[in-house]
Amino acid sequence: MNHKIFMFFCALLMIVACSHTGSSSRNTDALIGTEWVLEDLGGRGVEDRVQSTIIFKTHDQIVGWGGCNRYFSGYRFHGHKIDIGPIGSTRRVCPAVVMDQETRFFSALDKANRMSREDSYLLIHCDDMEKPLRFMRLRRTDG
Repeated sequence: MNHKIFMFFCALLMIVACSHTGSSSRNTDALIGTEWVLEDLGGRGVEDRVQSTIIFKTHDQIVGWGGCNRYFSGYRFHGHKIDIGPIGSTRRVCPAVVMDQETRFFSALDKANRMSREDSYLLIHCDDMEKPLRFMRLRRTDG
């Protein structure tokens, strides 16, 4: 009898593990090859003509434009939870207003904890921010 209970719990554990992996995989698969532009930085808006973007390059790599510099980072899903970082970037210097937005954007991505979709928006929720980063889809990239 104990052997049957043990086998039941092993099977249950495998089902739970596979369903969690499948959920994370579906989140990643749907995003690969998509590019998004930042429309709101935690309720503070964004500067006109300063585009900050995020491109889901692979199942574990993002790249994009901070506003002044190109950046790259790893990311991982845990259900709807997301971990991003550390972020690497080029080191160009731009006007102060552009650098400020880029610094706030990179800082927010480092503190990302959850991602969701609302209508046509991608929302990345971050520690220490009341409102999420809000992105609008630009296009699907193929590579």
